[in-house]
Amino acid sequence: MKKFIFGVILTFLYIVVVAQDNGENTLSMQLTIPQAEEIFLENNLQLIAEKQNIEISKAEIIQAKAWPNPEVGIEIAMYDNQDNIWFRTDTDAQRVVDISQMIETAGKRRKRTNIAKIEAEITEYEFYNTLRELRSELRTELVELHYAQQKADSYLIAIEPVEKLVEVYKEQAEKGNVARAELVRLKALLLDARKGWLDIVQESADIEAHIKMLLNVQPNVSLDIIIPTIQPNDSTPNPELWSTLAQDHRVDFKIENIRLNQSAESLALAKAEAVPDLHIGTMYDRRGAHQSDYWALQIAFDLPVWDRNKGGIQAARIEQEQQQVKLNEAEKQLTIDVYTAAQKLNQVRTLYEQLDPELSSEMKEVMNSVTRSYQSKQLSLLEFIDFFESYRDNLGQWFDTEMSLFNAQENVNYTVGKDIYPIQ
Repeated sequence: MKKFIFGVILTFLYIVVVAQDNGENTLSMQLTIPQAEEIFLENNLQLIAEKQNIEISKAEIIQAKAWPNPEVGIEIAMYDNQDNIWFRTDTDAQRVVDISQMIETAGKRRKRTNIAKIEAEITEYEFYNTLRELRSELRTELVELHYAQQKADSYLIAIEPVEKLVEVYKEQAEKGNVARAELVRLKALLLDARKGWLDIVQESADIEAHIKMLLNVQPNVSLDIIIPTIQPNDSTPNPELWSTLAQDHRVDFKIENIRLNQSAESLALAKAEAVPDLHIGTMYDRRGAHQSDYWALQIAFDLPVWDRNKGGIQAARIEQEQQQVKLNEAEKQLTIDVYTAAQKLNQVRTLYEQLDPELSSEMKEVMNSVTRSYQSKQLSLLEFIDFFESYRDNLGQWFDTEMSLFNAQENVNYTVGKDIYPIQ
């Protein structure tokens, strides 16, 4: 297994080893989303644990098929009052031996086996539902980490000229060429920008930590996420078609359907429990009956006088009706989820289409030009600060809009249970 994982990493990852200040090594991994999913499917600890639940449910099927064990009883006389002997063991001592087997009637064992098989099927679908949820969570966080890293890099680009300005204005302030108040305002602007960068980096670290847990990689691994340039799909969202697809592909909805079948089997078992089981056996009695060696056939069963399992049958019937309500609710919720996901995608797509593709690069060029203009006193400090804050905010909104489009498409994939918008 370790060799396979190592092969996957060598095949799909570009690994650069860099030295940390403390002398330890950090692995810097460049990951695309499909590559991350390969590692996730192989290494995720929660998925491994969920797979074991499938094996547990299969073992419970074996147990449900088992017959009840036979019962054996031995009776030995404690005291022979004729010969005054305690615990007599000679050939004249009385002995009683009986053996019996319970035979379940009305197909109880078969019905319990059917319920166990349905439960195993549910367990398997629950595994796939966990896989669906974790994979969507992984995709979303990979995209969030990518844009957090991009945003942090953009902040550093914006901070660099301000740092240079502060250094220049320190010298000029000491010479009395610029007002110290102007220097203080620039320092405050720099501090605010660095704090904004720190917030992004710490948020990025939290996201990265959770991704490492999902991928089950070492904590000293630094992730560099690569995602393709987003290409909005021109096809119009079709929630009616997606709702139909969701009923076929959403495993959580399939689970509710299966639970309805299970409730029907539970009702059948409850009715079968009202039928008494048979106990068939044989008994041997030496010196305890009218003949010295007495053999008897034993047949016993409960008389259904007081307990006919009416309460159990009623509870099972109510549970079946309850499960039908839950299925109707799940179908309604599924349809609402699909329509909501389509609505959100339309809203984000409309906003994204209004973005100017050249805006990001143009703003960087203008930022450099504004910095030079401020240094040459062509702009006032307030104008420079206003543009710097606008640049920082607009660049963040640009990345947030792209990320929102990725997440809206992935939300459709998650809601439908099928990759309507595959992420490469």
